[in-house]
Amino acid sequence: MPKKIRVLVNEDKCYLCGGCAGVCPTLAIEVSSSWRFIEEKCISCMICIKACPVGALSYEEVSQ
Repeated sequence: MPKKIRVLVNEDKCYLCGGCAGVCPTLAIEVSSSWRFIEEKCISCMICIKACPVGALSYEEVSQ
């Protein structure tokens, strides 16, 4: 079974551009005046992490 992840944001690097939210196929990230990750929607594809232009996103594995 594929690993399940939780996406983490480094708030010192993130400037709330919304690029990660724009590429998320399940809308598991919301960006407005703050950054929000919705773990139940995440399919662990990591597209958001690769899309971040400033490297503000990382992940940790979670037990299922």
